[in-house]
Amino acid sequence: MPDKEPQIGDADLMSIAHDEVRARALRKSLQRLADSRSGNGALQEMAREVLSGRIGLREALRVGPYSEALGERIAQARQEYEQQTPEEREAQRIEALRYLDAQRDEIERERQEQQSKGSNSRHSGKDWRL
Repeated sequence: MPDKEPQIGDADLMSIAHDEVRARALRKSLQRLADSRSGNGALQEMAREVLSGRIGLREALRVGPYSEALGERIAQARQEYEQQTPEEREAQRIEALRYLDAQRDEIERERQEQQSKGSNSRHSGKDWRL
């Protein structure tokens, strides 16, 4: 089984997302899009290219087929949004906030795990002798 291709991390999306929670959410959205079996082929390809680091997201948006496919998807999403009732929109907004909170919690857990691993692996220096 071949190794999985290296992927960018959340930090690589900070210039677009502007905070680590939204960067994490953006990376995960790109991963879902890249792994989608029924999605738009151009968007899948764009997501894979961005995740691999072969192209930045801003640069990808300048590629004609990627830009066109994204424009179509945005238009479709806008139409779906406009057809929603105010209650459906509010429910969707609340769900989005919950998702961002979950991403924030996940990031915090990872930080705590890293700190725990880091403090466990450091040598205290008490037994050092010259």
